[in-house]
Formats: sequence, C-alpha cells, structure tokens
Amino acid sequence: MVHITRNASPWFLLISKKQYKWTVRTVPGAHSLNQSVPLSILLRDYIHAAVTLKEAKTIISSGEVLVDGKVRLDYRFPVGLMDVISIPSADLYYRIIPDNARFLKAIEIPREESSFKLVRILNKSLVKNGDLQLNLDSGRNIQIIKDNIAEYKYSTLTTLKIALPNQEILETYELKEGNYGIIIGGKNAGRHGIIGKIQMSQYKRRVYSVVNIQSKDGKTYESNLENIMAIGTTQPVIKVE
Repeated sequence: MVHITRNASPWFLLISKKQYKWTVRTVPGAHSLNQSVPLSILLRDYIHAAVTLKEAKTIISSGEVLVDGKVRLDYRFPVGLMDVISIPSADLYYRIIPDNARFLKAIEIPREESSFKLVRILNKSLVKNGDLQLNLDSGRNIQIIKDNIAEYKYSTLTTLKIALPNQEILETYELKEGNYGIIIGGKNAGRHGIIGKIQMSQYKRRVYSVVNIQSKDGKTYESNLENIMAIGTTQPVIKVE
C-alpha cells in the first residue's frame, strides 16, 4: 500500500488527523511503520524544507536528500531513531532523536556531526568462515573477520559510533553506570543524563531490568534496559537538544 488513513497512521506523526483522509505510508525498511516517519513527511512537516507533499517529492526525486550518507529517492523511505538526514545543497543537516512529547523529533546539527551515526549492538552471531557479525539496530550489520575478533569484544547493547556511509567503527560506549545515556522508548523517551544504578533482573529478558538516568536538572528517570542507549562517557557525543 502506498497510503494509509491518517487515523491508522502512527500517533506521533506531525500531521493533522482530520484535514485529509489519507497520508503517506512508509515502505518496509530498516525501521518499522510504528517507529518511523516517511521521508516526505519529514521534509514537509518536521524540518520544513518543503511546503507541500509535491514539493517534498520533487526534492527527494532530484537526489538532493541523503539518509545516513546515501541518496534516497523514495518519498516513502522510513526515517527513524538516530538517522542522519542531509540536504548538502541547502547546507541542512538533521538527526532524529527520541522526544518525550512526540516520540521522535528532528534537530538540526552541525555539518561535521552528520558524518557519523550511533547504533546499538542488539545481537552477535558467527557466520560463514567463522567471522563475527554484529547485528545492529536500524537493520544494519557489521562483519568482523575471524582474525580480528579478539579486538572487538563488545557486549550487546554497546553503542557504536560509526562513520557514514562506510560504517567504520570510530568509538564505542558501553551501557554501564557512569556513562551518558538517553532513553529511547517508553513514557520517559528523550530524557538523558548520567546512567545511574542498573538493577539487573533475575530473568534474562532486558525489559525486566531497571535503569536510572540522572539528568542535569537533578531529576531521576527510570526505564528498562531495552530502552536505554549510551551516547557518550561523561558527556553526549551528539547534540541532544
């Protein structure tokens, strides 16, 4: 389906639910329907690079818009958490971050910051020839050849800072007490600060483990381990406000 009714579209989209019946539906991709924004809607309603959907389609089809360093020509392309959107011809650069009010929001970032992205390791697996594959969020995979596995002893939920678009690993940030983290889901999405106490559950599922985030205003926010992303050591390495 190319379109979806506005009432059935994700609740967080910045569109009027009553003005028209239909809106753009994302195509299958790195982010699911309920965790992404169609690229054309992002240009029109989030960063205001276009006034109408037709204008947004024209900009996208002309090859002016890059997502994570790659040109995207489909106006239905799904854009989600931590994705970097660039329009070099207009010197515009944005990152999608979690938001407490609308789940996802686009914030303008310096051009230098658009050269990298943060991703989490969700799983690790051995593949053909004994190589190690890091399964990341946003549908990415990074393969480590078996001779170099000893150099990449990363635990799951570790955050990787990768170059765009070649995915070279630049830095890593563990999800541990004392590092800087941000909540990416749940009622406290968008809250960020120093990771405080991590209460690991006796069960193996991450959703039962509780993590505290101590924000700079002195408040403490809680979420489960699955909803926490490390984004730095003592300070965030990305713009978050």
